[in-house]
Amino acid sequence: MKLEEFKAYKRLSISVVSADGCELLLADGRRVLDLYGGHCVNTLGAGDEELGETLQRQWKRLSFATNLLDHAPRIDFMHAFAPNLPEGEWQFFCSNSGAEANENALKLALSATKRSKVVYFKGAFHGRTAAAAAVSDTKLAAFPQAPFTAIKLPWGDIDAARAAIDATVGAVILEPIQSLAGVVEPTPGFLEALRAACDAVGALLIFDEVQTGNGRLGEPWASQHFGVIPDLFTTAKGAAAGLPIGLTVLTSDIAARVPGNLLGSTFGGGPLVLAAAAETARRIAAPGFLERVRATSSALVRASTRGPIQSVRGAGLLLGLVLEEGHSAAVVRDQLLAQGVLVGTSDDPRVLRLSPSLTLEPHQAARLEAALEALTVSA
Repeated sequence: MKLEEFKAYKRLSISVVSADGCELLLADGRRVLDLYGGHCVNTLGAGDEELGETLQRQWKRLSFATNLLDHAPRIDFMHAFAPNLPEGEWQFFCSNSGAEANENALKLALSATKRSKVVYFKGAFHGRTAAAAAVSDTKLAAFPQAPFTAIKLPWGDIDAARAAIDATVGAVILEPIQSLAGVVEPTPGFLEALRAACDAVGALLIFDEVQTGNGRLGEPWASQHFGVIPDLFTTAKGAAAGLPIGLTVLTSDIAARVPGNLLGSTFGGGPLVLAAAAETARRIAAPGFLERVRATSSALVRASTRGPIQSVRGAGLLLGLVLEEGHSAAVVRDQLLAQGVLVGTSDDPRVLRLSPSLTLEPHQAARLEAALEALTVSA
């Protein structure tokens, strides 16, 4: 018998044996500062003691239960999650990933509006499942056809959005900041224009907060950062600080317009994962936590004035470092890794991404600054 892994990932040539906080420990004894955070997943860093104790207690008490049964971690999660929400009355549904959360949001929106057309934007990425892929701007089509009519518009084009969002559109979905596209921010007034256009025709506005949520921008949600509240929003990745979860959050008004049996999940909303999500939500809401996120963001922006960096975009701890002309993000990523700093790349070949754990301290930005300066010296 022979077994190989399907070659979906082009892995970096380092051997990680363990992790500590915001550092990766390599087999050769080196310590690497992790400024990528597992694609916005490691909200509380590696080996967080409080989260570990929470998981151990829950595992011993009740590790899993069918969704036919209620359990204490679900109630605890709601108490912890609610204070971070935008103003309004909300309901939530648990699944296992961002793609699932987005699938569910689209399903709810189209059911509530009784329409079958969705607007999305150039540069978008919402997942690899059928509906999520239909509203993602990817190089390779994941499926031969979309499960609904999908209309792609230019990112940030207010006039195009106003013209396209009519009474046939059921939903408009977007990332408030497009991460994979290269941390692309919305143009001034764009989110407000989308909110107004949806309100005018009865379409529903969906924010994909898989990466921008859970305190990543220095506020609990991008809707609070930008001051625009959607009808539905989704999150995953960092919501349970390393355990798989997907959350679809919708207004109570929309929930009243759709049948409850529209959604379902075997593993979604299990007690172990919800215990982790509750601990994560409490930590985000703790005094000083988001202030530190904003302070660390400022320190990273200051550190990124060195080397081949032309400009920095994004907010909080979702930052895009735009390289000067002639520089490749993949090459610079590898050079920084050799200096002991891990960063990410994006679909833009000139943009590096920073999405570290939210527990990163401002003083740790000095290691990025030193690594960038070393690139200048060796150039």
